[in-house]
Amino acid sequence: MQVLSIILAILAFGVLVIVHEFGHFITAKRGGVQVNEFWIGMGPTILKYEYHGTMYCLKLLPVGGACVMEGEDGESENEHAFGKARLRRRILIVAAGALMNFAIGLFILVFAVQPTGRSGYVIPTVRSIDAGSSVLEGGMQEGDEILSIDGFRLLVRSDLNVALASSQTTSHEVKVRRDGRTVVLENVLFEARVDDGEGGKRIGITFAEAPATLAFRIKYAVLTALDDARLVWVSLGQLIGGRYGVNDLSGPVGVASTMAATAQVNIRAFLQLVAFFSINLGVMNLLPLPALDGGRLVFLFIEGIRRKPVPPKYEGLVHAAGLMLLLMLMVYVTGQDILRLLTGKM
Repeated sequence: MQVLSIILAILAFGVLVIVHEFGHFITAKRGGVQVNEFWIGMGPTILKYEYHGTMYCLKLLPVGGACVMEGEDGESENEHAFGKARLRRRILIVAAGALMNFAIGLFILVFAVQPTGRSGYVIPTVRSIDAGSSVLEGGMQEGDEILSIDGFRLLVRSDLNVALASSQTTSHEVKVRRDGRTVVLENVLFEARVDDGEGGKRIGITFAEAPATLAFRIKYAVLTALDDARLVWVSLGQLIGGRYGVNDLSGPVGVASTMAATAQVNIRAFLQLVAFFSINLGVMNLLPLPALDGGRLVFLFIEGIRRKPVPPKYEGLVHAAGLMLLLMLMVYVTGQDILRLLTGKM
């Protein structure tokens, strides 16, 4: 079972990367841009086949992929080169990989991830509060829809845990919607005081559930996707702010390990994690960093402002330097992943 989970995780990760590259591929093809090569996998080539000017390659390692376009990283006189396409078309081609990741993540959340509660989706609206709960002292009431905690907007129920974990205080400012109006509760404690019947303690809040209609499934999926994308930015902010270090990052090995462990628990959690990583991959690729799609978009936007492109040789140098740094980071992070795997700390 563990081996099957690992294989499933590796294949799922590989599919997410292929979907990303396919987004570039299909928009380039439809836009008249020549695609020289399209890879599935990485490493040595097992099979290859040329069709309509594109070399399709199947490679040994079932992770990764690539869409290599004519003139993508340099000048080309070919009329079908990437640089010859209209600016709007090039922006769409570059952004299409991330858009495909967002689309796949949203699709999984709508059609593959089952409701979180017994009869529907758990939402951040208080259905009942146990006697003795600490939130009663802060003025929280049954029926309150929790909007934010210490300024952190709650999109889905799980955001309550994220907000509390991110906060540096024990007393919280909570904004709720009560009877159609917004109420600010300035001193709410979320302390585990209520007996859970199993020797432990809990906060003592029971949240409401929304019926799993198609309309709400779509709404919940969109909110979850937005939440997943936001968590990437929150994590980056915490990394820059020093709360986390480079040693806390995970690469492909860490991602696959986490997915494999989750697959052994239940398929719902696994699919939700796949959706999260798909959206995560899309967001990360849109960061305005050299060698990433976001970095390429920056140069295209500069071209739109200047009315002329940045000389390819300068753009190529920037992306090459960024790629070198990115590869160095990936090697280091992968090494840390393998070390954690070997020491059982993954």
